[in-house]
Amino acid sequence: MSSIANRDARINFEDLQSARAYKPFEAYGQSKLAQLMFAFELQRRSQENGWGVASLAAHPGLARTEIIPNGSGRLSSSFLLRQLLWFVFQSPAQGACPTLSAATSPAANPGGYYGPDRWNEVRGSPAPARIPERAQDRKDAAQLWDLSERLIGISFGESNSADFLLQQTASG
Repeated sequence: MSSIANRDARINFEDLQSARAYKPFEAYGQSKLAQLMFAFELQRRSQENGWGVASLAAHPGLARTEIIPNGSGRLSSSFLLRQLLWFVFQSPAQGACPTLSAATSPAANPGGYYGPDRWNEVRGSPAPARIPERAQDRKDAAQLWDLSERLIGISFGESNSADFLLQQTASG
């Protein structure tokens, strides 16, 4: 699950978990870029290793959820901007459509990225989404994968890695 917040984001490998400097919107954008890169890297590795896992990514566009009021707060500029531009935001149900489409549509392709089709992918019906250039950086994606393996203490190069991955996916 990604977000259009990934468009201007960068992966800060020097402070990946924002331990030295936490800026909410930068951390959010980085996490959404990382999730998109991870989805693409998972698809590549699944194909290379014969895991049989299809990895797809999606973003909701702009949806009227509680992430802004609960995150930056009701007095933040983000919340006030959302109040003024209420007509740009779609319902949470409409925002869920690209994810549901990616997960269930026979037309969705492994390694694909889906989002709304109108207003620069802010709202609309599910469609293939524009992939940011940084999300296509295979070197950074491989580095992110390797770092993730170290952080969780599991190597997906092991013979049981595909079974583990399938178990985790099935259990939610």
